[in-house]
Amino acid sequence: MTTAQTWLIDMSPTECESRLVTSTLGRLGVIVSGRPEVFPVNYVVDPVSGHVAFPTQPGTKLASALDWPWVGFEIDGVEQDIDEGWSVMIVGRAEEIEDPDTIARLQDHQRVGWRRSGTERWLRIIPTKVTGRRVRSSAA
Repeated sequence: MTTAQTWLIDMSPTECESRLVTSTLGRLGVIVSGRPEVFPVNYVVDPVSGHVAFPTQPGTKLASALDWPWVGFEIDGVEQDIDEGWSVMIVGRAEEIEDPDTIARLQDHQRVGWRRSGTERWLRIIPTKVTGRRVRSSAA
């Protein structure tokens, strides 16, 4: 019989930043009518401010992100060849981006070409906490 051991390893701020810059799909957690909901978002890291930013349509996600004082944002992945997973979590405040030059810069950095409707609005997360963990296991 084989047993597995699991280790949780805190990631450094530099490693968290590296994971954020190289990924494109994350999840935004907001409160909707008093209950948590999670939405997938195609995001970029603003090369000027370092903030996570993403486009969204007017609706529940936008209204909830701006209405509640806090949001959560998470990305994760699996490194199958080394039997390891990882997760980066940001907690902060969502803020709408209205400056056209900033929006144009962010659009230029998008690596996923999801169709634009012309009605999207951009949000950024002003972080108060950024944490990351790697989860590693091995058979014993």
